[in-house]
Amino acid sequence: MPFFLLSIKANLENVASLSAPPGFQFCLTVKNPQGEDTREGIWVSAADEFPISGSRGTANYVMRWVKGVGKEASMNVTEVKGVTHPEYTGDDSDQFVPIVAFECRGLDPIELKPTGGWRVESTSGKVFDDVDLSEGDWAEYDEDAGETVGVYEFTARFDVHKGK
Repeated sequence: MPFFLLSIKANLENVASLSAPPGFQFCLTVKNPQGEDTREGIWVSAADEFPISGSRGTANYVMRWVKGVGKEASMNVTEVKGVTHPEYTGDDSDQFVPIVAFECRGLDPIELKPTGGWRVESTSGKVFDDVDLSEGDWAEYDEDAGETVGVYEFTARFDVHKGK
């Protein structure tokens, strides 16, 4: 089954790293691969675990396209060794870099809705938690370094990855 890589791109100013910390809640739009149905604003986190009906397995997100009918669709937040990178760094600025993967059955993620919760570390080492990227831009002043810290033109895309 394919993995969907979430790749992000941004212009970083005085930022050493941008990351989705452990337990981060991704807000996504997903599509039914067997049709045109979509669901907007679904939340998925590696910290969540739900049982999959008729299975001993669990997933980070479980749903049905039609209530009470058909198989459940599921999604797990994971990494792909050697492919995903937990941090987007200053060296990555203005390039798409895969930061996380989603293993999906019966649904395809098609869009990330940027929200709060991101973690930014400045080049001076100051950490900014719960950074809100919903507007695509974020800026703050790093008093320790005496300079502006910013994430600009934040965008994301999904790419299919066939291997593990």
